[in-house]
Amino acid sequence: MLDSIAQLQIDSINVVSRAHYMPLFARLGSYDTSVLDGLVSKKRGQTTEYWAHEASYVRSELVPDLMSWQRRRWIDRSDQFEAEHHDLVERILDYLAKHPGTTARELSSVLNVASVAEKTNWGWNWNDTKFVTESLFAQGRILSLGRSTQFERRFALASDVLHVNAQPSRSTDALSRLILRSLKSQGVGTAHCVAEYFRLPQSEVVAQLNDLVGAEKVEAVSVRGIQQQCYRLPGTVIPRKIDQDLRLLAPFDSMVFNRRRLQMFFDFNYRVEIYVPREKRRYGYYVFPILLGEKFVGRIDLKADRQSGALRVLSVHFEQEPTDEINCKLAQELARMAQWLGLERVEHKL
Repeated sequence: MLDSIAQLQIDSINVVSRAHYMPLFARLGSYDTSVLDGLVSKKRGQTTEYWAHEASYVRSELVPDLMSWQRRRWIDRSDQFEAEHHDLVERILDYLAKHPGTTARELSSVLNVASVAEKTNWGWNWNDTKFVTESLFAQGRILSLGRSTQFERRFALASDVLHVNAQPSRSTDALSRLILRSLKSQGVGTAHCVAEYFRLPQSEVVAQLNDLVGAEKVEAVSVRGIQQQCYRLPGTVIPRKIDQDLRLLAPFDSMVFNRRRLQMFFDFNYRVEIYVPREKRRYGYYVFPILLGEKFVGRIDLKADRQSGALRVLSVHFEQEPTDEINCKLAQELARMAQWLGLERVEHKL
């Protein structure tokens, strides 16, 4: 599946399930999440975490290419490091060489680094260890062997995490590979779609797309109803028939995280309202778009009430009046999700 969609975006919100677990359920059905946990926790494995659209689980071979183009200046604060921070860098690297899989909190404890409550820092609730580890992670000098039960990165040296060279790839070659990977995952898209998938700079993507079209590695195509130039990989198969399966896509699913693409290609206006004040929300807090075949037919606000053992349906909104068949398929999908989450029932709070 990661060969197909390239990334599983990570988010700490656990209203239903962690964001990186949900796309696999939508595509594969019930599966053991510990398998994914094991893959990303394995030394020199094929899957790890790095910055993609956001922090995401990706194939390890993508990391050197992503390192060349992920410009998260607010994360890497190494240009502000003072002597004590450079000293802490060396202490952290030395410790991780002997103790791979250590969180920033654990590093602060063993290296006796003051907490934010005891020392003035640069902002947020980060102490010096957090700033240094996040900078080293952005640089690809350290990476992660999965997450702890508290959802903290378990840091290790890049050489212990990756089975490929951890050095950034040659910039233009890396950009070409990321463009091709983006198109493989999306099928067809505008230059904005291609760039946004891995948060790449659009002007550079446009220039590189033109070169790839000239080299016949990418096709420039038109899509009915869309005025902008679109692109696809040569040989991309357009299916004659789409099975009318119903799937619920979490807010951070790669199918829906580009809201502009969702509106342009699927005529579906979707906004994540997690950060919207309750009284201003239109559809709910953690809303799943409802995909039926190739059409988005509605949205549903869900919450896993683990204490009572229920998957709670807080609201449902359809684009048009649903048929009995759609209602039946939605009920089946909710029951399937509840079972996968280990919940006893689906409860409608409407």
